[in-house]
Amino acid sequence: MDAATVGATIRTLRQEQNLAQKELAQRLHVTDKAVSKWERGLNFPDLTLLEPLAQALDTTVPHLLGLEQENTQEAVSALSDLAAQEQEQARREIRNRNWFNVFCCVILWAAAIWSSFIMSNHGLYGLPQFLTAGMSGWYGTMIGSNLYAIRKSRSLKPKE
Repeated sequence: MDAATVGATIRTLRQEQNLAQKELAQRLHVTDKAVSKWERGLNFPDLTLLEPLAQALDTTVPHLLGLEQENTQEAVSALSDLAAQEQEQARREIRNRNWFNVFCCVILWAAAIWSSFIMSNHGLYGLPQFLTAGMSGWYGTMIGSNLYAIRKSRSLKPKE
């Protein structure tokens, strides 16, 4: 079972139903871009969408995934592989989002320190300096929690 084969099946069944990608997307409450990605074999539909997708295309999930001829053990193995791929993709997205958050917090922290330095050089003390330099603890907490989440996501990676 690969994404290109599943995508071709989805495209064929959708065309047999005389449905546009946008119509199918509306039935499943997803974007037409998601349907296009499925049909081009760039990724699989979400596991929670397999049953509604099969119903919308008037077929079964095993037929949709090309598992009709396979025995039960092979079908379970194929679905397990699909779930593992989806889990790995979600893990990568979370890790990327956490790295982006770390980057943004480091930039904001540096800007706060710099503005505090500028204010002190111009004789502005008190509340403005407290608000800029005092936020360092918050930035540090955000950076630390995102780095922890990145480290944790790596340790949750399945062993092969």
